[in-house]
Amino acid sequence: MEKKNGALLKVSPATEASGVEVRIFSEDDTDGVQRESGASIRVLDRAVAVLGFMAEQKRQVGITEIAEATHLSKATVHRILSTLRDYSVVLKDDSGRYQMGPSVLFWADAYRKHSGLAELARPYLHKLWEMARETVHLFVYEGGEAYYIDKLDSPHPVGMRSRIGARRDLYSTSGGRAILSVLPEAELKAFLDKTELRPRTRRTITDRKVLEEMLGVCRKRGFCEEVEENEEGIRCVGSAVLDLRGYPVGAVSVSAPAYRFDDRASLSMGERIRETALAISRELGYRG
Repeated sequence: MEKKNGALLKVSPATEASGVEVRIFSEDDTDGVQRESGASIRVLDRAVAVLGFMAEQKRQVGITEIAEATHLSKATVHRILSTLRDYSVVLKDDSGRYQMGPSVLFWADAYRKHSGLAELARPYLHKLWEMARETVHLFVYEGGEAYYIDKLDSPHPVGMRSRIGARRDLYSTSGGRAILSVLPEAELKAFLDKTELRPRTRRTITDRKVLEEMLGVCRKRGFCEEVEENEEGIRCVGSAVLDLRGYPVGAVSVSAPAYRFDDRASLSMGERIRETALAISRELGYRG
């Protein structure tokens, strides 16, 4: 048992197994935990903003750069990084710059194991990638949101900028549309009622009726397309992954620069993606 930041803590058994420090509050300090104010929540929000910016970088970053990107003071960023460093969430090099630390991998692995979808789908994604030779994504659909949980990069010099863990709009991506196309009618209506169809590019469909008609086409043929609607210059095709109830738990998509992904190639790829998504769905117990 030890005290940190005024609260009694004890080391979790998970520390012993993983090597990553995991701490939990002691039951002896429940009153202290309950006294935490809204200020603590704001600190957490700021820490998430700092980590979000760092996760998007492919290099070490300094306090000044993080502060400018997150609109926080350098003093605030320094305090956040110091705490995160205590838990190996971030690492600091000799020049005083920071990068993501090993605790992030521990948490990411815990999520992937919980999901199970990434491991189960990997062989099918590889087979699709070997045929397509373009960027392959696996989405997971949870809590009404879609996220990338796996990605196989294109072998070509020009590919797609994306990262695992990124949240994707359902209405403007092929994988998101594939998910929407197989949602129960009431759930789809609720989503469209509450969602503002904002343009991601000048090509994004923002008319609800047009989108609903497109989703109907997607539903019939088993895959969806989008042509430079989510990112300029990128064309994508996707198909939904279903569980044993026929409910969408994710999607598979292939993305490529529009100049090497014409209508004919897109339709042909759509059939292969549909087959891949169906094979993964069968692994999950779907029999429809």
